[in-house]
Amino acid sequence: MEGRNLIMNLKKNLEREKEFENPGGGISTIKSITEKSIVYMRGNSRFYLNFSDIEQAYSYFKGKICTTNDLKEYKPQIFDSKHKGHSCNCTFFFLLLKHLDLIEGDIQGSGRRGNPFYIKIK
Repeated sequence: MEGRNLIMNLKKNLEREKEFENPGGGISTIKSITEKSIVYMRGNSRFYLNFSDIEQAYSYFKGKICTTNDLKEYKPQIFDSKHKGHSCNCTFFFLLLKHLDLIEGDIQGSGRRGNPFYIKIK
């Protein structure tokens, strides 16, 4: 799937209040979908993930294994809390791709040091 088709499919297949079970526990809930981003809640915190960042990360890692650490290195300003991004965006990105059946199998790993969450992107 090409990046633009990915965004169109996300917009078509997601709705407000859609809930995702996070691989490390807890729930992420979509609060709104705008032309440019998805707004979601995780616990009491609100996060934004731009479609352009989703599209770019998907295109970059397509056909590869992608870990949360890979995402943090790739775009720390988006995926790493230590660099003004949000680490929650890593697993949310994985959940979005899983929702569209764009990963092989399930989200793997424990989310712990030495065994980060990871996916194989189709």
